[in-house]
Amino acid sequence: MFAPPEEEIAVQIPGPPIVRNFPIPNQRDDKQEKILTHHAYDGYGSGLVFVIDSFKAEHPEKLSEHLSMVDKQDVFERLFFDGVAAELFRNTVNHRYAPYSNRTLRFMTSNHLYVIHLMSLDESSPAVDQVLSSLKVRKPEDRGTPVEPYSASVSGPVLNYNEVTRRAIVVWKREPRYTDEGRAHKTTGRVVLDLVFAYNGYVSDITTVEGLENGLTESAIEAARSIHFFPAQKDGKPVSQRNRVEYNFNLY
Repeated sequence: MFAPPEEEIAVQIPGPPIVRNFPIPNQRDDKQEKILTHHAYDGYGSGLVFVIDSFKAEHPEKLSEHLSMVDKQDVFERLFFDGVAAELFRNTVNHRYAPYSNRTLRFMTSNHLYVIHLMSLDESSPAVDQVLSSLKVRKPEDRGTPVEPYSASVSGPVLNYNEVTRRAIVVWKREPRYTDEGRAHKTTGRVVLDLVFAYNGYVSDITTVEGLENGLTESAIEAARSIHFFPAQKDGKPVSQRNRVEYNFNLY
């Protein structure tokens, strides 16, 4: 059971999580609920991409009013666990390589708003049911689970996109953070990275093709590590695929 010490929930996840701690921007609107912390835990396993966003606030119900992160046109149902009411939204994404199912679960605890995204190629994936059925509110006596850093090293052959039967399907990609140093020095341009979409569903072997100063290259690498995808296939089996990504940094 995955239970980060600073969170109010515990859940069974199918793979090791990549953890990101986001800086809190200055909120100019005093009427909006202030975000105290924003953590993300995401990864892949058993054919399932999972992304857990945690927003801490004094009044998470007010935070929920302006932080939707869902499409209101999706199929909706209400779930309950440990006395918590959760909203589950479902839709199908028609990707050019293969359609996949996307589920988004939103709920509030005493001090947090949680948004959990679950994406699978199989509409009836048992991994989705495992996550949803395992979700619970942590009790004060429950011990937290230390989050171990994920090791991105993989072995085996790496194929070009024209050597696979089906290319990797990217389903989650966060934008890189514009560093304070980058803004102060008005650094603009692009960062180009070569990387591998590994057979295990994680990004590995990131190398810089074009970089920028003032921490922007490092910011792009951090964002690239949190790209999530369904691995490429060769004759029905998951394989690692080479890829190149580009991040643009512009000041407006």
